[in-house]
Amino acid sequence: MNFRKIKLALTVDLINGIQNGQLLKSIKNLMNEFKEAGKFIGLSVTNSMTLNKALTQRTFAIQYENVTLDLNVITNTATRSQYVQNFNLR
Repeated sequence: MNFRKIKLALTVDLINGIQNGQLLKSIKNLMNEFKEAGKFIGLSVTNSMTLNKALTQRTFAIQYENVTLDLNVITNTATRSQYVQNFNLR
């Protein structure tokens, strides 16, 4: 599996900007384009913590047949803005 190709596509998509509120859906749709990832299995929150009154950090595991995408997302609870802190394919 070509992880570099998937990481590059995710990075470009994140740099170009994903509309707020559609972050997970957009990333899932992008991952569905990669046939080598396999079929979508599920999405789960693996970690969640409050950073301060306005910010929450969550780690999502987006699972496919052949790969799992771990995604750390910072959410501003006041504005509902979401930012990807980092991601990892395994």
